[in-house]
Amino acid sequence: MKKNSTHCRPAFTLVELLVAIAIIGMLIGLLLPAVQAARSTAQRMQCTNHMKQLGLALHNYHDTKNAFPAGTYRYGGSSTRKGQKIAILPFIEQGVLYDQYLDVPVTDNNPYSTTQPLTPTIFTIWIEIYLCPSDAGRSAPRYGVYGRPTNYRESYGDWPSYGDSTWGRHKTPNPRGFYSTHHSSTFDPQRSETRTVSSIRDGTSNTIAMSEALIGIAANSTTKNRSIFGTLVDSVSAMGNPVTNPGSAAVTSPTAVADIKACWDTMGPNKRYRDSIADSRLWSDRAGRSWGDSQTWRSGFMTIFPPNNGPNCLAGTISGFDQSLNISTASSYHRGGVNCLLIDGAVRFISDMIDSRSSNIPADYSVPSEMTTLVVDDGPSSFGVWGALGSIAGGESVSVP
Repeated sequence: MKKNSTHCRPAFTLVELLVAIAIIGMLIGLLLPAVQAARSTAQRMQCTNHMKQLGLALHNYHDTKNAFPAGTYRYGGSSTRKGQKIAILPFIEQGVLYDQYLDVPVTDNNPYSTTQPLTPTIFTIWIEIYLCPSDAGRSAPRYGVYGRPTNYRESYGDWPSYGDSTWGRHKTPNPRGFYSTHHSSTFDPQRSETRTVSSIRDGTSNTIAMSEALIGIAANSTTKNRSIFGTLVDSVSAMGNPVTNPGSAAVTSPTAVADIKACWDTMGPNKRYRDSIADSRLWSDRAGRSWGDSQTWRSGFMTIFPPNNGPNCLAGTISGFDQSLNISTASSYHRGGVNCLLIDGAVRFISDMIDSRSSNIPADYSVPSEMTTLVVDDGPSSFGVWGALGSIAGGESVSVP
């Protein structure tokens, strides 16, 4: 009689199970960076596409108005904070929103004149092409009354600028950058400074119109040691004279007061502000938080310090005098640099290792003995290739790297 035989299926041993788990973990570890890299690449491409659309809007505006939009325009009373992103709304398929901002007839010479208050509905609107998908700050709540956040900043070239405010009466035109906050106390097209294609004597393919900067996310204001991204240090009194309400008086030119080294010295190791700065209240709840606002430390940047590797400084105090001299630096979460929109409409990725000091400028941005200031109102930039890309008529022989 044949005996029944029992066939037992061999089981995994504990060692084999642990080996399998280890292999799976290794595979995940190998794949995750590739997935993250693919996601980062996709976000950068989408960011590039947004900037191309903005470039097209600027040129369509130029074709219609025979000039690019100004950095700021007056509206109602004495306020002067409407920025160029409002001007281009009709050219990014946001004509309905534009009409809500402007409730009086629009003319070529007076595109922003209205005495009516802005309606609260407008302030809640996110505009996708004003945002980079790689920045978590894109979902930050709005600050003030000028709209939701934006990553894309207007270029003021290698020229430290005074931020606009309700009392803005800035009499110092910007001879260097694509944008300027220069305007008069009453609307005058000749005093609200605009550029045309012919203004860009260094070439539209070699001059930056816009770049990226990270959106500030609110944090503990008493924290002194934090990343520079999305933050700014105020009360850097050595950087320039803080401005109270200037009324109708002239504001001192940055060539006379801007101390670039004083701003640079606020940054310690690992791109963090030095703990030793007296009264250096750091804030991160305003930068980039209002796409309709023209204040330069909210919506502008300067080609002075290299992207992702420089501080942001304000000579006065945020709570007191918005119009004080400031320096804002381009930044992004893209690995290795920032996207920049050139005036000809092309978008280029600029390395954060770009040369930002001319050959005679010391590493700490101190002023060489043969110079009185690093800020110039004509001629070649003191800030290397990066500064040259920001100037519209510096005469530098450089091209986008």
